[in-house]
Amino acid sequence: MCTVFRITALAGNDDVKRDLVKSGIVPVIVSVLSRHSSNAIATALTLKCIAALSLREPAHSKQFLDSGAPEVIVECMKVHPDNAAVQKNACWAIRNMVARCREHNAKFHELGAEALLNSSFAKFGDDFGFDIKSALRDLGCDVTLDEQWTGREYAEPWEEPANYNGNYLEF
Repeated sequence: MCTVFRITALAGNDDVKRDLVKSGIVPVIVSVLSRHSSNAIATALTLKCIAALSLREPAHSKQFLDSGAPEVIVECMKVHPDNAAVQKNACWAIRNMVARCREHNAKFHELGAEALLNSSFAKFGDDFGFDIKSALRDLGCDVTLDEQWTGREYAEPWEEPANYNGNYLEF
């Protein structure tokens, strides 16, 4: 698993990431995920690797899709429903695979990813709900996003602030 960890770290550099994928590593990563899917730590690390390799790279996402990654990702989510690291990294992997390739959404829907993500949100929404909602949003699912900041404590742009003294330059 140290190798998967190192590949993930190397994938932080876009040029190296492209070279890794060109070398044919995608089917190997999917195979590693499938083979070690019963091990939560190995699964979490490998899902994070898939997320890193597919980030901002539609061609890489297509290779993962063609190598059977969606099926294995969804299966891992089913095998480890109570493991936060697996669920979070699966959300990232799904999101990165579909964010720039909306045509991949259908495969994840067919496999039941929406229900698994909603189940994950019910368990881990307080910890990484934003990541889960982002994956759901990019899958084209109905999702209610929370308003992080409303700006209510400040005046509207056309109103004078309550403490305005007529001089914007005075502090």
